[in-house]
Amino acid sequence: MMTAIDEIDLETDDATLETTSELKLPLELHELLDRYELLFPDIAEISDLRRIVVDRDLSSIFRINPGNDELRKAVIEENFHSVFRVLENKSCLEIDDLYKHMEHVRKATVNKNLRSIFKLLNATDLRKLCLDDNYWKLWPILRKYVDTQFTSAFKNFYINNTTIDSDCFSRGQILSKQWLVKELEDLNLDLGTVFLCAGWYATLATMLFESSIKVDKIRSFDIDPSVIPIAKVFNKPWLMDSWKFQAAELDIHDIDFLSCTFDVTRADGTLCSETHVPDTIINTSCEHISHFDDWYEKIPNGKLIILQSNNFKNIKEHVNTVNNLFEFKKQAHMNIILYEGELNLGKYKRFMLIGRK
Repeated sequence: MMTAIDEIDLETDDATLETTSELKLPLELHELLDRYELLFPDIAEISDLRRIVVDRDLSSIFRINPGNDELRKAVIEENFHSVFRVLENKSCLEIDDLYKHMEHVRKATVNKNLRSIFKLLNATDLRKLCLDDNYWKLWPILRKYVDTQFTSAFKNFYINNTTIDSDCFSRGQILSKQWLVKELEDLNLDLGTVFLCAGWYATLATMLFESSIKVDKIRSFDIDPSVIPIAKVFNKPWLMDSWKFQAAELDIHDIDFLSCTFDVTRADGTLCSETHVPDTIINTSCEHISHFDDWYEKIPNGKLIILQSNNFKNIKEHVNTVNNLFEFKKQAHMNIILYEGELNLGKYKRFMLIGRK
């Protein structure tokens, strides 16, 4: 099986790739569309797309395919005048094609037949995605409405049959990272060189790069070597841009925040060393960090720090939870606090601190 890096050329036409053996999405389709709706709440077409796929919502079908008002009135409002106008528009067709068109109009208006509606709308990709479970059509549809590296990344994982932990794109993960990005945008800080500690798949890096936040470069560190190639796929444009992004296998307890030298892997598989001094240190997984005090003590005073933790004690890997924001502030003392807050995620609360040590 190919890795996330030894990928099929993502610029290859999807029609060419559709002959590939059956593949699975990294997330269920309804889950992926739900997360896109969370990420891009201002893009109405994403919400409509989710409602079409999940609810087969007729109004959403016509909103996402504008310029078909007569057909919309015929199907949804059952307006007979519009039915005749739809038929009149195709009166120049050859007789066989006209009969086929009339049959599609009948099925669309009388039976609300989605296949006929999509045919009349000439919405081939949407029809194949919704009715034929052809996930190859998901990627061009998403790209039509939103410009994000997440689409290219998930297409990569789909094409290469790459297994990822779907929790990286859970509602809680996305909401927590959106919260962080929003508060940083409000503070209007220049992050400079960022060390993302326990960065996992570095989806936060993707969100930071795609935001208005000023970032020079990001280095993501994780003790698990299997997450490194996936983090690079999520952040491929910035990896390719003079290594604005890189990910390295490193225990965050071994980071020297005064000047850190570490190995990264080139595209050809060889290693090279980098040395960086961080301007900003981010750790959104403080609940996972054993010996947290020892790690935090190594951070020099005056460094910009962004931390998140939670009170979710039901996961065995959560070895360093805190009960409330007060405990978190006591655990991670900062001389200057620029932001403090909590986010209620239902089963648990997430806490965040932004400031200088």
